[in-house]
Order: sequence, then structure tokens, then C-alpha cells
Amino acid sequence: MLGTQTLLGLAIDDSGVVAAEVTVRSGRPEIKHTALMAFDEKLDSDNAKNLGQRLRQFLRENHLSSKRAVVGIPTKWIVTKEIVAPPATPDALAGMLSIQAERAFSLNANELIFDYCGGTSTSEKSDVLLVATQRQVVNQVKELTDAAGLHVRSITVSTLAFGKHLSEGGSQQRYGLYTRPTYCEFWSQSNGRLRSIQHVPMADASGAAERVELLTSTIQRLILLSSEQNQSSPHEITMYDASNLPDAVIDELHKRLTPDITISNGNAELSSNGLGSFDGAENSQSIAAASLAIATLSTGKLSVDFLSPHIGRKKTSGRGRLTRWAAVAAVVLVVGVGAVIADWHVKRTDIAIYSGRLDSISEDAAAARAMVDRISYAGSWTSRKPEFLECLRQLTLAFPEYPRVWATSLALSEQAEGSLVGKAVDEASFYDVLDKIKQNDAFSGVMMMHLRDAGGSSRAKEFAVTFKFRGLK
Repeated sequence: MLGTQTLLGLAIDDSGVVAAEVTVRSGRPEIKHTALMAFDEKLDSDNAKNLGQRLRQFLRENHLSSKRAVVGIPTKWIVTKEIVAPPATPDALAGMLSIQAERAFSLNANELIFDYCGGTSTSEKSDVLLVATQRQVVNQVKELTDAAGLHVRSITVSTLAFGKHLSEGGSQQRYGLYTRPTYCEFWSQSNGRLRSIQHVPMADASGAAERVELLTSTIQRLILLSSEQNQSSPHEITMYDASNLPDAVIDELHKRLTPDITISNGNAELSSNGLGSFDGAENSQSIAAASLAIATLSTGKLSVDFLSPHIGRKKTSGRGRLTRWAAVAAVVLVVGVGAVIADWHVKRTDIAIYSGRLDSISEDAAAARAMVDRISYAGSWTSRKPEFLECLRQLTLAFPEYPRVWATSLALSEQAEGSLVGKAVDEASFYDVLDKIKQNDAFSGVMMMHLRDAGGSSRAKEFAVTFKFRGLK
């Protein structure tokens, strides 16, 4: 890479914005400045502009002067689904995946922005990962950055910048873990292809020993759930820490997990590749923001970009090509109109005859439809295995026996689209239930609508989840 390029990386989550200004000179990256701006309230459409104005002042005070930026959002704000893409050209595949994406997620397609990551082929099927986020989230991020005076090149998922480093060599399946003070993000890759990515809430840990214990059990559980059947130990996981864990914690994790799981220090690996030191609280927190900027400058196009997604993006063509297509369309239109008029004259008599016959049998048809409706309704109650009861059973299996999370209402439409509302004593209990529902093949398009405080004097969390019940095959 010739010349000098500078880019601002912003990693945004519920707690605030981590910023890292990166300069690449003659192909060598250098982190110039880093800073963390904490939010006093969660980002939403009501406060995005005000938070953006605060961000503008914050960047100026911390000497981050670049106006070009790339933004990463947390895994908590996205939903994913692994699918098989048919062999097709990129343009044709975008249309096919758009249809699959609308079916895969239960929310209205107009409320989501879709993209996918993974290599595709024109001659054979390919496994790709569909990624979706709410359009409202992207609009809030854009309003925030516009108010901050930034020109945003891409909006992606923060942890995807780390996945780029995992794709270089290694075993058939590898794992990554990005740790923050209150949560972590875990992903798995096979031969460099991203298979899954998920948000995992973490309980508060007062000391290093308690933190080690919590991370050990979390890593073991996540690898057990995501490893392929033919994958043998040792499983390799690279840990990128943004919560200022001491080196002794990672060393202790390595001792506890060996020999089944080997863990490496991603911060140290990035530092050895010339990205600067990620030691200390401030540098450690900036690891995702810095990786976002470096990945964008080195590749030019990120694997997932909600500003310019592979699915649903608008295509442009040259003026000459457009003119030729317009001429062809005009000829086809003239010929088609002539054929339609001629055919209409021929079939006008037939239409009148068939219309009369339909009128004569309309009463009988209405009576038959009413009978079918009554029989179908009665059959849903006399069936030995009604679908709605099976749905209820499968949902019940996701809930634990101890009363830390419970449902307060369940709605299931005739199209098997459902919504589940309930409460939990903490976020971890809810996410355990959500993971089990997602892993159940009887459900698709499982999406968390909200997770918030129940209000009043209660310390419980209130949640809502939507899904599509497919039944057991």
C-alpha cells in the first residue's frame, strides 16, 4: 500500500464508544490515539443526535482528528442464520439470498437490513452466514455519526475484524472470544469461513479467581455447543481481551482448559503483527476499534457492511447499456400489447360464458368452503398431536426446572408465527433459554425483541421473543 491513509475505528455498544485512530504508512499500521466515551444512557432514536454532538466534542478533546470512520456494532444487535447458497453469479445470488433472508427471520423484512459472509461459487453450493440487524439500529448509528461530523465508510460487526486474523492457517475449526467487562462475544470458523457468532452476557466477577472460573465454564460450554461432530480435540480458541484481564488470568485459563482446549492471547498476536501494544486498560479497550480500522484499510471492503450490503443493494449500469435495454424493452412492449389485444378479442366470448357459470355455482362453492373450514377447525382439536401443543412442549423444554426464568404469555398464529413474553431474574438466565430455543430445529427465525428492566421495585428482567414454528421433521 503506497502513501499514508488514516481512518477512525469506532466500536459501539450499550455502554459507550471506543475510538482508535489508525494510520497506515507504506503498508505499516500505527495506532495514533485511542479514547473511550461512556454513555450515560443507551443509544436510541431520541438521544442519537445529542450523543453524536457529545462525541464530536469528545473526539476533538482527545485529538482524534480523522473524519473518515468505520463503525462496529455488537453481536447483541444482530441475528444470524447459517444457510446453503445455490451456485449462481453474484447478482443472481443476491436476489436468491434476499428471498431466503426474508423467510429466515420472523420480523418484517422492511424492518431489517441483510448481508452475508462467506465465499460463493457459480458451479457448486456454498455455506454462508446470513447476518441481519434492525434498520432502526443502523439509522441511529448514522444519526450519531452525522451529528459527530464523521463520514462513515462502513457499518459492520466489531468482532468480524478479529475473524480475519483467525482465517490464516490453523485447524479445520477454530474459535474466537472477545471479552468485555459485562459480556463476551464468541464465534466459530471452519477453514476460514464464519459459521456462527453470538453474544454471551457475563456476571460480575469481583476477583481474578472468580473471573477465571466464570470464563472457564463459559468457554467449555460454548465450544461443546458449537463444535462439529467430526471435530476432535484439542480445540483452538484465540482470546481478544478488552476488559484489561491480567496475563495471569489467560495463563490460568490455559492450564485449566488443556489438553482438550488450547487458548492463545489474541492481544499479544496482534501486537506482534505491528499493531502496537494492547497492554493497560485504555489500550486493551481499543482492540476492537483498532482492528476495525486496520481491516478496512487493508482490505477496502469488509465481509459484512450494513451501509452497502450484498443483499438488496442497488445496481448501476452504463448509459449505453441502459439505452440498449430500453430499446429492447420498447420493442417487447409493442409486440406484447398487440398480442394481448388480439387474444382478448378471441377470448372475450369465453370469458362471458365462464363468468355465467361461476355465478350459478357461487352459492354451492360458498357452502363447501364453510364446510371445509368447520372440518379443519374441528380436526385441530381431535388430532392426536396438535401442532400448537407440540410448539408449547418444545418451548417448555427450553426452560429450566428452577424458577429463574418464566413465561407470562404466548401467542401463536395460524401461520405458526409466535411471540413469547416472560420474565427472568437476570440476563444470563434469559440467554440460556434463548440459546436453547435457537438450537431447537423445530424453530426458525428466533429473534429477541427486547430485554429490559421489569420496572417498579422488581429487579427482574422482562423479555419478548419472536419465532417461526416449523415442527419436528
